[in-house]
Amino acid sequence: MRMRVLLLGEETRLGQALLAQASMESIQLQTLGQSPGGWSNEVVDQALARERPDMLVNLAFYHEQFQLGLLEQPALDEQRRFTNKLIESCVSHDCALFMPSSARVFDGLKTSAYSEKDPLAPSDPLGSLQAELEGRLRQASERHVILRFSWLLDRSGDGLLGRLLAQMQTGEPVQLAEEWRGNPTPINDAARVMLAILKQLDCDAPLYGTYHYGSSEVSSWISFAKSLAQELLASQQLEVDPIVQPVSFASQQMAGREPQNAALASRRLLMAFGIKPRAWRAQLSALIDPQNA
Repeated sequence: MRMRVLLLGEETRLGQALLAQASMESIQLQTLGQSPGGWSNEVVDQALARERPDMLVNLAFYHEQFQLGLLEQPALDEQRRFTNKLIESCVSHDCALFMPSSARVFDGLKTSAYSEKDPLAPSDPLGSLQAELEGRLRQASERHVILRFSWLLDRSGDGLLGRLLAQMQTGEPVQLAEEWRGNPTPINDAARVMLAILKQLDCDAPLYGTYHYGSSEVSSWISFAKSLAQELLASQQLEVDPIVQPVSFASQQMAGREPQNAALASRRLLMAFGIKPRAWRAQLSALIDPQNA
């Protein structure tokens, strides 16, 4: 790859997945990990001046945004401060910026999958912050990629998938919201898409902008959980098929924190880059492999 890419957040699970897939194709990405005291804009600015990358991939707050869904104001303020200064640094050093975002920028009231043309209407603090940072990046530079994801799944114990696995392993009935809908997207699939985008931008394709990606097909969380349970039973990671009880979305912890409809349409990404969505069902066995924990 001719384009020099600097990755922030190599220590995150998505960062590790991206590096692994790049390595399999003999693509080298420059990395910058988190300092012991947290993310430092001064350190990042020095790296930009020293390395002169063409593109910066920002996964600095991947876990906080996509797995924990933090809403505490101090954490949000820190993300806002860091990312705003990061955007300024990228503009100053003539470096394009690749920034993940999510379906939280929508209100979740639409009955079909969201496209890039749908108006932003975040209903929680994290979604509001993501929408704000998207707007700031668009205003600051045309050379950017904003890639929105639905449900990103990794094996972190305190993450979205990890919490579901913990529920299933208690042996108690699992209460889940049947009307919570989205695209279950393993991080290996997300990394595949990110790398494919970088490779085409390396060919000077003028394809900057905002895109959606979610593994196919759209599913309710309860349907995903039932499919997951069958894979866990088949791999002997569960001894008994868990009892899954459907409950209202409003009764669940994610109500007020995440959109009820988090489904995203990936058509624009397919048309621009030719990147086809992969079925999440075919990726379940790899996703729950204990070696990936």
